[in-house]
Amino acid sequence: MKIAILGGGGVMGHGIALAFLQKLEDCQISIVSRKEETLRRALDLIEKGPFGLEKAVEKGKLDTPTVAQLMNNTTCTCDYEKGVHNADFVFESVAENIQLKQDVLCQAEQYVRDDTVFASNTSSIMITELSGGLNKPGRLVGTHWFYPANIMPLVEVARAELCDSESIDKTVNLLSAIGKEPIIVKDSPGFFLTRFVNLFVAEAIRLVEAGIAGPSEIDKMLKKGMGWPMGVFELMDKSAALDAWYHAQEYLCETLGERYSIPPLARKAYKAGYLGDRSLKPASKGGWYDFFKIDKA
Repeated sequence: MKIAILGGGGVMGHGIALAFLQKLEDCQISIVSRKEETLRRALDLIEKGPFGLEKAVEKGKLDTPTVAQLMNNTTCTCDYEKGVHNADFVFESVAENIQLKQDVLCQAEQYVRDDTVFASNTSSIMITELSGGLNKPGRLVGTHWFYPANIMPLVEVARAELCDSESIDKTVNLLSAIGKEPIIVKDSPGFFLTRFVNLFVAEAIRLVEAGIAGPSEIDKMLKKGMGWPMGVFELMDKSAALDAWYHAQEYLCETLGERYSIPPLARKAYKAGYLGDRSLKPASKGGWYDFFKIDKA
């Protein structure tokens, strides 16, 4: 099976590649991007990233010859025609920007088979909206993965009004085959989990703004009091997720109202360039803990 990933050099894209490489036998992965830098980063993260293949070797889940084979099964290209040719599935995982996502989906559609299924990893944008420029909008499914994508079991599968049942069934079967737990949700802004999670992230930021507690204290309370493996600010930092959260929040505020407004403190950190872990986003100046110049929780 050939799976093409548009934007595989990002936090989520390379994790989706890993999910298939590690669980789907004889899988061929094609990473497609307009930038050579993105392709180089994709290969590096797949092999050496915090949840990459070398980590699996350290944990005894893979051996070195298998890693070499899986890397050989992974190709990268800036040529969309070459990258998506004969792909069974095309997963889109570019930045949370409507125009950008529509552009790459439409570009890829020119070169695929009639039965190729498209899936968008958007965390917030309605699938019906993204499918507007496609010749076959019924082939686009929402697949909202969670970080790290090759480890977290849940994938929200968004069924749009225009989506055909065959595309949904193929997607659910593929995800189940690699050990994921696909749950079908209605197409709407943010689906379920983004709407749910973004509210408590925003509230945590507002509580820091109000001086109730700092990021470190909030993270410790969430871990010690709620049993979470990571706190809100720690998670955003380690997954380099502030910009993804920010753009999703903008879209949710636009479509659902002021309860999803962006706290001024989040705007400051985002505009100042503190997006999270530099190894995942090289342009970032650091995360929340760097922004506040405090020790990690």
